[in-house]
Amino acid sequence: MAVTGYFIAKGMIFLACFLAICQVTQSYTVSKNEKKPYLAPACNSTEYEIGIYQMDCNGVNVNDLTRMIEVELATSPTGKRNIDFLTIRDLKVDSGKLSQNWISTTSFRISYLDLISTEIKSIENNAFKGYAFEELILLQLQEMKIDTLEEGTFEGLQSLRGLSLSKCEVNNINQNALKAVASNLELMYMVFMKLPLNPKNLTGSVPLPRLTEVGLVYNKIPSLDAESFSHINPEFVYLHWNQIESIGCGTFEKMTSLKKLWLDSNRLTTMNSCVLGNAVINSLGQNVMTIGDNSWNCNCELNWLKQLKIQKKLYGIPRCASHSNLPFEEVNFC
Repeated sequence: MAVTGYFIAKGMIFLACFLAICQVTQSYTVSKNEKKPYLAPACNSTEYEIGIYQMDCNGVNVNDLTRMIEVELATSPTGKRNIDFLTIRDLKVDSGKLSQNWISTTSFRISYLDLISTEIKSIENNAFKGYAFEELILLQLQEMKIDTLEEGTFEGLQSLRGLSLSKCEVNNINQNALKAVASNLELMYMVFMKLPLNPKNLTGSVPLPRLTEVGLVYNKIPSLDAESFSHINPEFVYLHWNQIESIGCGTFEKMTSLKKLWLDSNRLTTMNSCVLGNAVINSLGQNVMTIGDNSWNCNCELNWLKQLKIQKKLYGIPRCASHSNLPFEEVNFC
């Protein structure tokens, strides 16, 4: 896949997460008797002038999927055999399981896969192993009720750089679940997860040396501690719109390359400077942290955070719930 295609695909994960988040702020009424329009199972493709080939499949049974994709590829006027973006919505699977060889082919490869299906309740080990997935760069799984992410769930995705889970109900995550993709993974997003998340469970005991972006947004994370991100050193960490009430010492102290840390829209009232540590605090650039929409108790213990605002290392206008919601700069913390 061309470099241009990779960055477009990377942007599409951001877009998909953004659209999912926007659904919360939308208000509309749907009649209980209103039914979704019936769409016949189909795969349709679009080929862009910039060389990007996109395909959308809707309502297809997994047993028919490979054949339908190959039939659609045959219509490509340029003879394109690789799919840059493949979106599969409402995939029908047997017994709620995404099994091995659910896409079985030696005639095409996929670069970006967005798989959306409420029917999928488990993913068999090696389900993403095969010719079609050998060059998969970005994988997004949505609306699945997956019981467990096993050690072999992502086996075969040796080229994977980005992983996103959205609106999934994951009960267990094996501590080696990311082992197969650890060497290349750069981007990881978990959005609108149905059950409370422990970030430590996501990375397990596997170091992720190339991971630069972590987005855990609109989840139910209650707290963070030094074990939450013990094996990673990302540049961008998005933790806004959670339920974080406390952050323990050392949580971010290893993130010496930190360029953006979003902590806004949580339930924080105080935070000790040991959360970041002196080395990280001294290395912060301007507008690196966002901490707004929290109920800050502005006293001497929090004065270090006010100093970061004065130094323009904080973005936005954090306010003191303890002082009539006044901005940090207008309150004497001591």
